Amino acid sequence: MSGLSIRRQTYDFLELGSFGSRRAAFFEYFMIALIVANVAAVALETVPELSHRFGVWFQAFNLTSVAIFSLEYLARVWSAAERDDGVNRSTWGRRARYMVTPLAVIDLLAVLPFFLGLFGGQDWRVLRIFRLLRLLKLVRYSPALSSLFRVMVAERRALLAALVIMLGLMFFSSTLMYFIEREVQPEAFGDIPSSLWWAIATLTTVGYGDVVPVTAMGQMVGGLVMIFGLAFYALPIGIIASGFSDEVHRREFVLPIRVVEELAIFKKLSSKAAREVAGRARSMVLMPGTVLTHRMDSNNGLYCILSGEVSAFYAHEAVPLQAGDFLGECGLVTEQGSQPSAVIRKRAKLIWIESVDLHMLLAIYPSLSEGLTEHALDRLKDMVEEEHLPLEAAKQMMQTLRDGLNPINQE
Repeated sequence: MSGLSIRRQTYDFLELGSFGSRRAAFFEYFMIALIVANVAAVALETVPELSHRFGVWFQAFNLTSVAIFSLEYLARVWSAAERDDGVNRSTWGRRARYMVTPLAVIDLLAVLPFFLGLFGGQDWRVLRIFRLLRLLKLVRYSPALSSLFRVMVAERRALLAALVIMLGLMFFSSTLMYFIEREVQPEAFGDIPSSLWWAIATLTTVGYGDVVPVTAMGQMVGGLVMIFGLAFYALPIGIIASGFSDEVHRREFVLPIRVVEELAIFKKLSSKAAREVAGRARSMVLMPGTVLTHRMDSNNGLYCILSGEVSAFYAHEAVPLQAGDFLGECGLVTEQGSQPSAVIRKRAKLIWIESVDLHMLLAIYPSLSEGLTEHALDRLKDMVEEEHLPLEAAKQMMQTLRDGLNPINQE
């Protein structure tokens, strides 16, 4: 086995996770358990009795964890040479590009304090607190945390606007209180920076009570600041909550780009196009018995099967569809321009591209149309050979596909 094939297998193993194999899924679960155990160990080490009795075991566990995390980081950097980001970079260029990505930086910070502590003559014990950064590694393995990260990136402009409003309100209220209370309480409101502590505690409705206005005007302003704080400081929470709700409804699991690239109908796409497809696709997990589509549906978009089994019914016969197949309005299994009903037979993971997004992708990336056409023609031939589809109907559908993959919305 060549070094290149080993590197590719390593890349797929680490990047695809549960989509790749059961061993990769087990590795993900193991890493999640190890990360949680490390956070628990950091907390338990601070208990004097436990630290005295099990200090050696804590140290051994930390050494083992550092070794595993370090090997994982090195393996990801090494296999990052297989990454294709659409730019013609050298092997080390792709690795360097990967090393500055947020997830790679988190992986490095998770082990860096340990190696800094190996230098003699320095007291690096304070760096132990950074072992808690290993908790951030869960972003790589947790779909929920990944979704939250994507929401914060997608809503960054709205969050920045809310932050500007919050900062403006904070400085305005602290300045106003400075002019009102500085003569009465010079130790608390003698300058604007000192007044900022009161403004933060009041606007966030924490209210420690260590600094309070004593004049009537100051108390009136304080009350107004509390009301404005309830209104404006809730903005970021509302933005994130709304975005997270939309993201959860859109994606039931994280869809690696590599999964899109491995699907037969998308293999002709460039890395840029694959990322576009992955970004616009909705992921879903459906249980047996779920009706995916109804007969004569239109504008349903494109369904791609990642795992499981789906039955599409044509002329009262079930046509089995499995991982790698697709169905929908693009005519994999159609009845004179309309699609048949489809039912989930075995628990299935699917990705769904809505009709509007599908039209846009087909217009921008002609290679997507070619991939769909070729795969659909192969499926139609198989259906004729298996007697699931009459020859005349298959010929008509093949002609439609060859004419430009345009059975969409036909009557």
